[in-house]
Amino acid sequence: MIHSYEEALEFFNDRAVKLGMDFGLERMELVLGRLGNPEKKIPMVHIAGSNGKGSTLAFLKEILMAQGYKVASFTSPYLENPNEQIQIGHEMITDEELVDLVNELIPVLTEIESDRNFLTSFEVYTVLAFMYFEKKRPSIALIETGLGGRLDSTNVIHPLLAIITSISLEHTQLLGDTLAEIAAEKAGIIKEGISVITAVESLEALQPIMDKAAQSHAELFHMGKDFWVENRVLETSWEFFDFQSKAFRYSGLRINMLGRHQLSNASLAIQACTLLERKYGFMVKEESIRSGLANAKWKGRFEQISTDPVIILDGAHNVSGIKALLQTIEERFGDKNVHFIFAALKDKDYPQMIRAIEKKAASITFTQTAMDRMNEARELYKMSEHEQKYIEVNWQEAIKRTCGRITGEDVLIITGSLYFLAEARPFIINSR
Repeated sequence: MIHSYEEALEFFNDRAVKLGMDFGLERMELVLGRLGNPEKKIPMVHIAGSNGKGSTLAFLKEILMAQGYKVASFTSPYLENPNEQIQIGHEMITDEELVDLVNELIPVLTEIESDRNFLTSFEVYTVLAFMYFEKKRPSIALIETGLGGRLDSTNVIHPLLAIITSISLEHTQLLGDTLAEIAAEKAGIIKEGISVITAVESLEALQPIMDKAAQSHAELFHMGKDFWVENRVLETSWEFFDFQSKAFRYSGLRINMLGRHQLSNASLAIQACTLLERKYGFMVKEESIRSGLANAKWKGRFEQISTDPVIILDGAHNVSGIKALLQTIEERFGDKNVHFIFAALKDKDYPQMIRAIEKKAASITFTQTAMDRMNEARELYKMSEHEQKYIEVNWQEAIKRTCGRITGEDVLIITGSLYFLAEARPFIINSR
């Protein structure tokens, strides 16, 4: 019996420490079956991809909410509060609701768990999300994969739509060493007879998605072929663009999540809405698309949290994400001195991430957090050949000293890991 929210968090932490990551769907199916399969009670959209999952979900969520739908979402990782992973609209699950659900789940876990059947921390969060959504009865739930797709704990659902945002080399020790292998894992979310939307560009990565869609009799919609973006215009706080498909066009759309890659994410959301309307009876008016896109925000994605100096947080955590970040920096701050504070997990391709950053950086400060999976700052520092590189093991000091070293005309980018941002973001906001 869990008596407090703190005990509930300890319940999750114990599993995270003891079990780490252990992929497979058997445990999930067993537990959900005992609970009456809550994941089958709500219409769902499943979103996978190396980058852009959260942003695509945010765009789609805001559009559907603008239309008046009650929209649930399950995302990971969190930035500030574990509860933000499970939401109805913009409201997180409350501490009390989480405790109640854990207590409801514990007897089922006690009954089915053995040495080989323990649910991981992420699996438990996934189950709790499905239980919560069944109780709250949203119009639709948007579900983001944790890692991969085929064996991810969220892949017990049979969604209306599957969205695969992008594919890049990541988690190679788990997902495979090539784009094709990684894409095949992501394509595992494609189910029989559903619709699939993707913005994957590489033919090597696209082919496994096409193959899986064909095997599953799933209708595939590919950005660049079935829908596309035209007439991009940059303004200080906005990106304007036109969305074009074979059936219709929306002109002068705007988003304030900046970067060329966000146009792809927004377009995936628009295409998802058209399919929800065409195939599943949802109504999505053009007005809702316009206002939803304009209202969408996603913490830690090229998020400016200070103006003097400009401080931007970006959760880029792989080479592809870093390249997208650098492209946006060049477009927005091409004439500025740009300084970086960088931390990265051990399982990332941090040498290539550092190489990419070095081409733009006026300086790089390497740091770390206390997280076990976090790389040591000295390892990152040794990897760099930049002339203006610094090392500060204490990440708070890294932020303080870098801010003291740069001028009000400079730009500071904090990046490399969402887990690093989760600690840095509230620290910076509360100290300014």
